[in-house]
Amino acid sequence: MKRFIFLSSFLFCISISNGQEYGISGRVIDAGSRVALPFVNIVMNDGMHGGTTDIDGKFEFRSSEKIQNLTFSFVGYETQHFQVQDKTSGLIIHLKRTEYELPEFVVFPTENPAHRIIENAIANREYNDPENLPEFSYTSYDKMIFTFELDSLPMIDTLEVDTASESFRDFLENHHIFIMESVSERKFMAPNNNYEKVIATKVAGLKDPLFVFLLSQWQSTSFYKETFNLLNKNYINPISRGSTRKYFFLLQDTLFTSSGDSIFVISYRPRLNTNFDGLKGVISINSNHWAIQNVIAEPAIREGALSLRIEQMYEFVREKQWFPVQLNTEVILNNVRVTDTTLEMGTGQMDTASIAIPFGIGKSYIRNINLDPDLRRRDFGSIEVEVDPNAANRKGEFWEDYRVDSLSIKEKNTYQFVDSIGQAENFDGMVKTMESLMTGQIPWGNFDIDIHRFLSYNTFEGFGLGLGLHTNDRLSQVWKVGGYVRYGFKDKKFKYGGDLELNLYRRSDLKIRLEMMEDVTETSGIWFFDDKPDWKNTENFRAFLIRKMDRTTLYRAAIGVRTLKYLDVNISLAKIHKEVTDDYRYAVRDENLAITFDQFDFTELRLGLRYAYGERFIYNMRKRISLGTDHPVFWLQYTRGISGFLEGDFDYNRYDFKIEKSFYTKYLGKTSLKLVGGYIDTDLPYNNLYNGHGAYRPFTINAPNSFATMRMNEFLSNKYVSLYFQHDFGKLLYEGGWMKPEFAVATNIGFGWLDFKDSHYNLDYKTMEQGYYESGILVNNLLNLKIYSLGLGVFYRYGPYGFKYGWDNVAGKFTLKFGF
Repeated sequence: MKRFIFLSSFLFCISISNGQEYGISGRVIDAGSRVALPFVNIVMNDGMHGGTTDIDGKFEFRSSEKIQNLTFSFVGYETQHFQVQDKTSGLIIHLKRTEYELPEFVVFPTENPAHRIIENAIANREYNDPENLPEFSYTSYDKMIFTFELDSLPMIDTLEVDTASESFRDFLENHHIFIMESVSERKFMAPNNNYEKVIATKVAGLKDPLFVFLLSQWQSTSFYKETFNLLNKNYINPISRGSTRKYFFLLQDTLFTSSGDSIFVISYRPRLNTNFDGLKGVISINSNHWAIQNVIAEPAIREGALSLRIEQMYEFVREKQWFPVQLNTEVILNNVRVTDTTLEMGTGQMDTASIAIPFGIGKSYIRNINLDPDLRRRDFGSIEVEVDPNAANRKGEFWEDYRVDSLSIKEKNTYQFVDSIGQAENFDGMVKTMESLMTGQIPWGNFDIDIHRFLSYNTFEGFGLGLGLHTNDRLSQVWKVGGYVRYGFKDKKFKYGGDLELNLYRRSDLKIRLEMMEDVTETSGIWFFDDKPDWKNTENFRAFLIRKMDRTTLYRAAIGVRTLKYLDVNISLAKIHKEVTDDYRYAVRDENLAITFDQFDFTELRLGLRYAYGERFIYNMRKRISLGTDHPVFWLQYTRGISGFLEGDFDYNRYDFKIEKSFYTKYLGKTSLKLVGGYIDTDLPYNNLYNGHGAYRPFTINAPNSFATMRMNEFLSNKYVSLYFQHDFGKLLYEGGWMKPEFAVATNIGFGWLDFKDSHYNLDYKTMEQGYYESGILVNNLLNLKIYSLGLGVFYRYGPYGFKYGWDNVAGKFTLKFGF
């Protein structure tokens, strides 16, 4: 008699030649919360063979040997021995949670046996990573549910029995809070061509598909990179180079397959007395190519209002490649304050504690995996995720072909309940409102009100009150027209402007824009064609400090398009009139005579280029949303000044460039670099040169990528180059208690030259040929208010342009960082 085991995701078979077949199936859940438990180890008939539950806690066995008992074990739960009775299908196994933490210290007779397994997995990362394949395609069914399980809510059993509490209980027992589903088709071609088309969406209360992108952006489909991103934060992967020096690994169990492979179940957490952004969980390594078969991971330290716990399951597809087939994402509410009141001998006692409550669960099921699809590079563009126009109109028959299980009664109730409320309360309108708010606008019927126009401040104008209004897509998706008006209380002047934009082809961002303004602009400031007011961009805080501005009248026509996948092109023609607002004069010499001017006319033909290799976009039928890029972003802008055309007074060539790059280094943190420079080939008025980009006050808000100790308009150049460097250690240098400061260091360097110095009158300035240097330290997150956090910093100026008195070289800063 011969016995063997076939191990797949959740179907395990043991067969004996010419024997009778027996079967058993069921599901393993947490005895308290009733949440499904994935990757529970199962051993049959007290033998060595067995398997694990799938990501939904399901298991199924078929065997020629009668199944008499099953043993269930899982890290953090009590082992359970189950005697098989008459019922062999639909079993529900309840495992009880036990207080378990990985031991602080374990003595091994030789080397930790888990280290050999982990090192083998690391050595085979490149081979096993699906995203190193030449190409692949698959179909994914995704479901996201937000809910409160009654068993997970604290003191739910102590609620007073009244009408309100009974209604609350009844609602939670029969409804989730929210549910959404989607079906998408993904194509991938090495090295970085990726396209995902959402072919079906179903969102409770909504027809708008905006939220279908939520789940796909919360976790990666590959657990093989050096870092793993959760909620836009990088964590050191336990399967990364050098991880055995930072993580503690413990071999918990070993399973065997009929092919002679072993599955090693290993728990992990950061080592004691280490301080880095690490994960904790359980990982199962299959000796077949030393690949990940299952993994559970969550942040070792839960921080913020939300945290995630992820689960991934891989299968050996077509005897060729390990590939993810199921992904779970659990959303957890952290630091929920609860109060428990008990009565003991007539005395009320009240306890308050912070706990974590599961709030949402997202599931992704990957099928139709093709490792050799016939893909072509022209099938891919800059849009990474796109929604089919008919995605929201799929009928029930379509969904039944993709759902792993039919909708439960509770899920159907949720759709029916939330849909009815969504229609009555216009949830789709609310989503569009939220989308507009994130882009700085408030929808008002067929118009959008520009938030940043309400209230403004800079040192020149003082406070300004204004109103900006533009038409939106409700009126037309092809054209948009609008304008603004603002009054400055310090300079006591009105400013206004208007624009018309034609959106000719949304997929390529092909637009024509006409604009005019009667406003003020920074004297000798730096501007790139795609600069926009953005209240979330902390670089824009420098605008508060601007002292010198010109009264500017501008008329511009521009056309822009995105081409060659990653290249933005903008061509514009502008007529500009500038008037100085102080006693500066620009001199034009005619033999021995110098004529001075305080008003200037420029005609500019401008070509602007922006190249962002690998930049990814989501296209949701209304607009494109950038997901950013891991590569440097380049800007190049050429401006040709034309005299004698449209009343222009000056002929010149101006070249501006900018390069930005951010990257994360394991155990060190995030580094941000910005290199910017410019060159003007002829003599021009001060208004159109470069002012050094200072941002000094003795103590003021920090504006990254500017010179914190440089006085406003202290330097003047017609050619310059500046480098801004910042490294954020996050919490790596200090892990506090209730206060969790995040340290960062910065250094800024600039060089500038002025070739034409005799044309400027009534102007006090310096040049910085010898190099301007400053460095600083920032302590962020001293006060965390969830939506934003505050910190402190200080910069010091040194080198050839340092001041004689030390305190004159110091600039104090407070930092403001947004939490989204």
